[in-house]
Amino acid sequence: MSETTARAATGESAKGSWSELFAGGRGLYSALIIGGIAMQATQVLVIAIIMPTIASDIGGAAFYTWAAMLYTIGAIVGASSTGVVWARLGARRGYALGSLVFALSTSACALAPDMFTLITARAVQGWAGGLVSGSGTALITSLYDARLRTRILAISQGTFTLCHLGGPIVGGVFAAIHWWRGSFWLMVPFMLAFVVVALRKIPARLDTEAERSAVPPFPFFRLAMLAVGVCAVAATGPVESFTLRALLIIAAVALVALTFRLDREAGNKIFPSHALSLSVPIGLCLWVLTMHSMAQTSVTLFLPLLLQVVHGVSPVFINFVTIAISLGWTVGSFVSSGWTGERERIALTSGPMIAFVALLSITIIARMPALELLSFAAFMMGFGVGIYNVHLVARTMDRAPPGEQRTTAAALSSVRSLGTAFGAAFAGVIAHEAGLGDATDSQAVGHAVTAVYASCCVPFALAVAFTLRFIRVAMPKAIEIARQSAAD
Repeated sequence: MSETTARAATGESAKGSWSELFAGGRGLYSALIIGGIAMQATQVLVIAIIMPTIASDIGGAAFYTWAAMLYTIGAIVGASSTGVVWARLGARRGYALGSLVFALSTSACALAPDMFTLITARAVQGWAGGLVSGSGTALITSLYDARLRTRILAISQGTFTLCHLGGPIVGGVFAAIHWWRGSFWLMVPFMLAFVVVALRKIPARLDTEAERSAVPPFPFFRLAMLAVGVCAVAATGPVESFTLRALLIIAAVALVALTFRLDREAGNKIFPSHALSLSVPIGLCLWVLTMHSMAQTSVTLFLPLLLQVVHGVSPVFINFVTIAISLGWTVGSFVSSGWTGERERIALTSGPMIAFVALLSITIIARMPALELLSFAAFMMGFGVGIYNVHLVARTMDRAPPGEQRTTAAALSSVRSLGTAFGAAFAGVIAHEAGLGDATDSQAVGHAVTAVYASCCVPFALAVAFTLRFIRVAMPKAIEIARQSAAD
């Protein structure tokens, strides 16, 4: 094997420049990907700010959390259905469908006369947002070569961070002027523009998988089972009984596991082959994404409560610390996105370890009067994830099984959301059993949050182990490749 071939096999070719993302006809594709992420992220983040205004206007306070919950469930199902939607409609019409339904459902949210209409529209909006997100990841796989994938993934994370900063501001402005419907209307023109751009610029077919003559049946049963499983997770939120919470989580795990099992034997897959395997890159990557999503969700979910009740800090500082994780992720992504060869190995090896040590630090100092250290540890947790995440995802896209590129890409989006849902559920159970109570006593809150953070070390430790195995499986060293070639 030649040195050039060995270098190519180990991913040591130089990364493309940032400018290449917007050159050679890729500018509009980059805009679609970045804009789709921005639209979905903004809708996720704005709703928390405007919900009090919505409830006071149209009633339905008893269903206060449903608008966010049903959106999340819809997004998971939407991302999971990307592969089959594209198989039936092609890339161009598949992306356009997601954008159009997103625009229409967002308009329905803006026009909602009551809470039932709003949460129904939010469920549809979530499905469309998940489809747009999954489609964006599929576009990265199909239209960007390995040199550019870490770059566009880094920009995607940066976009989410900007939305994290801007989403509450947008929601706050519309809440302040008592026109919550405007926060939805603001998004509609952009999504309609995406429909036009998609229909005019995206190729009808992007890869050989999309050119099958037979149109596969839509997997309604498996997607419904997945949705019910996520609903069971979400239903643990208001439940006080430990037994009932545990039963709901067990049912959710069983339904999601059965969905994967049935999908493994199906011809119209919603997940890639070997999605749960610990012996192939795609399976290992999906496990890593699930584990770190569970841990990160638990940390960010209870961080505001810890800061407010235990440390008594202002809402401004609370917002700063919660953003620190996302900001660190963005910085880490941009710093490492150009790394290749041995530096890429260093990123994949050191990133999860940095994040794990940062999580341990957060756990240890959670109740200490050391807010500067807590903020720094939160930043470093995100920084560690950012360093390795872009390379993990890009490598997995490159190693996708033949004919399953877009299914793999969609799975990368959906499993993160699954990890988020399960992480919130497990954290809720642990906090309740640790004596969280009504979340007003500082000692009880501090003890419960520390227990949650300590439990998060388990999935993150697994993420470290899975990432190290991923390196061995997906990144054989040039000398190993040369030996295998000589033996052949």
